[in-house]
Amino acid sequence: MRSNQKGFTLIELLAVIVILAVIALIATPIILNLIEKARLGAAESSAYAYIEAAEKAAVVKMMSDTTTKISGDCTADGTKLTCATGGELTLDVKGDLPSDGSITFGDNGSVTAAKDLQIGSYYVGFDGSKATAKTTKSASDT
Repeated sequence: MRSNQKGFTLIELLAVIVILAVIALIATPIILNLIEKARLGAAESSAYAYIEAAEKAAVVKMMSDTTTKISGDCTADGTKLTCATGGELTLDVKGDLPSDGSITFGDNGSVTAAKDLQIGSYYVGFDGSKATAKTTKSASDT
């Protein structure tokens, strides 16, 4: 008697499952790393937008009141910047806002540096030309 049954054997099915498991083990860390890089990039982009809004607010304030000069360190808190020199700035910016950190203005109202802008769970620093996001605060603050 000959059987005409068609289908896969248990060994063939187990082999396919093992191959899929190996592929998943290889792909999962790669995908998680890509997600983390995208989040870091988003935090950096938010910092750039925040810095541009801060510069704009500083220039507008200095132009509207010529006796006011924005310079030195300012503390960031959402849409508000509190500056030791020049008072408080209200920023018009969309996106993720920092809940903590500081921005340093030069004499002409441009941002020269930013330190530990906390955007979500990331800390972003700015050296005057490039923003860099990390998952921890700068070593000098800890």
